[in-house]
Amino acid sequence: MQPLSQVTLKAPATSANLGPGFDVFGLALDYPTDQVTLTVAPNRKRGVWIKISGVQAETISTKPERNTAGVVANYMIKEFSLNTDLIIKIKKGIWPSKGLGSSAASAAAVAYGINHLFKLRLTTEQIIQFAAKGEVASAGTEHADNVSAAVCGDFVILKSLQPLEIVNLKAPPDMEVCAAVPHMVTPRHKTAKARLVLPRMVTIRKLTQNVGNAASLVSGFARGDVDLIGRSMVDEVVEPARAKLVPGYHQVRENALKAGACGVTISGAGPTMLAVVNKRSSDAAKVAEAMKEGFKGAGFEATAFVTRPGRGVRLLES
Repeated sequence: MQPLSQVTLKAPATSANLGPGFDVFGLALDYPTDQVTLTVAPNRKRGVWIKISGVQAETISTKPERNTAGVVANYMIKEFSLNTDLIIKIKKGIWPSKGLGSSAASAAAVAYGINHLFKLRLTTEQIIQFAAKGEVASAGTEHADNVSAAVCGDFVILKSLQPLEIVNLKAPPDMEVCAAVPHMVTPRHKTAKARLVLPRMVTIRKLTQNVGNAASLVSGFARGDVDLIGRSMVDEVVEPARAKLVPGYHQVRENALKAGACGVTISGAGPTMLAVVNKRSSDAAKVAEAMKEGFKGAGFEATAFVTRPGRGVRLLES
């Protein structure tokens, strides 16, 4: 069967961890998004080509072996003996290296797109597994929390990586999300470096608190209880260690809670801060502005916006 020649997809930003769910929880966001176009080219034995435009495109490598999209494409071309060249055009809407799953969006879009282009008939779990291969380029290891959310949409629980097992829950309709992205330079391989500050040992007290918070957060999604989700976004292990990497962390958190947020956390490895708001009881725009002011107090301008949980990667045209 001949492959399609081109496909265009939209992939969402994602937030990992949500407090106590380190490397386990992920949430897809309705905004921002990336647009990715895959084009099958005549086979010239040149492999994968990557072109990037949009937000901070100049900071992202176009070398396939150093780009999550390229890693996924090369791996799948080899795995399925596709014997093709592939041009990948990425229009970035998601800030790279800010804790919003920018690399995961590219990886998820390519895995999903190749499956569609070549009619591979992969399962959702298989698409996630291929997408996770790309995260090595940005994080140094395969991890599937962001890519799972990018593929599935809404809230995901990564129950197991090997074998891969994902639980996908819908977000409550009253749940809004505020994000504040500080205008600061982040180091290359930021996620890998953020893992270096993690504690080597954890007390039983902190362990039990995190288990309780994680279980309550999942219960909040299952019951559609935005306030319970927010109250459960408390991490006793990872976030205290990473707080020092986010300028103004404590002020941003305090401002958001005072403005009406149900819960506040670092988005992924940061430095973006994320707040959950129940739109029935609080004004998300005020929470976002308060978070922005928190970063400003630490000497950093920030972009703050309001969004909501969103869909997974999807086709725009083919």
